[in-house]
Amino acid sequence: MKKFFGYIRNTIVILALLYVTSLFVDIKIEGIPLNSLYENAAKETIKLVEDVIDRIRKEPEVTDLTIERTQEGQYIFTTTIKNVSKDELISITVDGVTYTTFEIIERRNLIEVKFLTDITFESGEANKQFTVESIKYTRNDSEKILNTNIIGNAFKSIDLAVVNQKKISVVGMYNCNPGNVGLVCTSWGSGVLFRKDTREVRDSLIPYTIFDYYIISNAHVVQNGSIFKVTYNGEELDDARATVVGVYTQNTDLSILKLTTTANLTVLDDDQFDTYEAVPVYKDQTVFSIGSPVGPMNFNTVKEGKVTKLDVPISLGDDSAFCIATCNSFQTDAALGPGSSGGAMFDSAGNLIGIHFAGNEDNTISSEIPMEIVFDAIKAILGED
Repeated sequence: MKKFFGYIRNTIVILALLYVTSLFVDIKIEGIPLNSLYENAAKETIKLVEDVIDRIRKEPEVTDLTIERTQEGQYIFTTTIKNVSKDELISITVDGVTYTTFEIIERRNLIEVKFLTDITFESGEANKQFTVESIKYTRNDSEKILNTNIIGNAFKSIDLAVVNQKKISVVGMYNCNPGNVGLVCTSWGSGVLFRKDTREVRDSLIPYTIFDYYIISNAHVVQNGSIFKVTYNGEELDDARATVVGVYTQNTDLSILKLTTTANLTVLDDDQFDTYEAVPVYKDQTVFSIGSPVGPMNFNTVKEGKVTKLDVPISLGDDSAFCIATCNSFQTDAALGPGSSGGAMFDSAGNLIGIHFAGNEDNTISSEIPMEIVFDAIKAILGED
């Protein structure tokens, strides 16, 4: 093997010396100058090398599509493409629309392609999915098309009208027990009105209507309490107290309370409670939380944020009777703080996507119980299929 490489080395040296000599001495082979033969051979060699490189070069690959909303309400699509240079890309087709004007950032063996567009959301729609269907690029002096199906999600911004519509169904509650003089209330939490039953009372001179409301909250919010003073729309309900119907603590932290009153309250308008089919939750989607941290002085505080993690196991600590084997959750950065436990987490279309039950000490992470588990709790506590 050493002799073989030696022959190759010696041949290259001899050819190089002949080429250098041909630059100064008019050497011809069959009437053709030697330096011309070298130049033609060099061109053919370069072309051969380029062809080989093109054959072994990796095929293009679309790896990612992210969609971000601008402050002006438009959306920036960013597509990541491997093995295509800035000069090779011609167009990108997304959901039947072809884009040829874009900004390209080159990073080693990939490019990030950015383009701006408008998105319209239907009523009740919190997100839209978009698919990169194909890219067109040049290779070997010809145009080629790569078909793909990379999906990205665009999320609707928060609508103040939707927030105001939903916050009316979120309540605050004092956890109380009878004392020597009146009620002794020891803690505060939040809850969501999700059902209303109506009863007509006719055994009096003046018939009247009684409403039975059901509130979803946390088991730890109602722990050790027997009577709950409810604050609705910023005012305490004087004619009624809530009681616990049941708790559901199978790797979660949920409870249901019943509130009987003559007051006509607004129950959360959400089709999920009819179908028991939870709307999907996506990482990075826009959300808003509603709850009353600390107490009624912060009643129904609203905070906008994003989903930061999905499928996160949560422990409430060694002293807690709940989530001993951890509870499944998703997390957001729309944390409100202690006292908002049992409060609501909504997507930007106003769909309830979770019940708040835990957070970190710095009040930057909010952990939510997914609606699939909430519906399991409702069916178990209320005895429904």
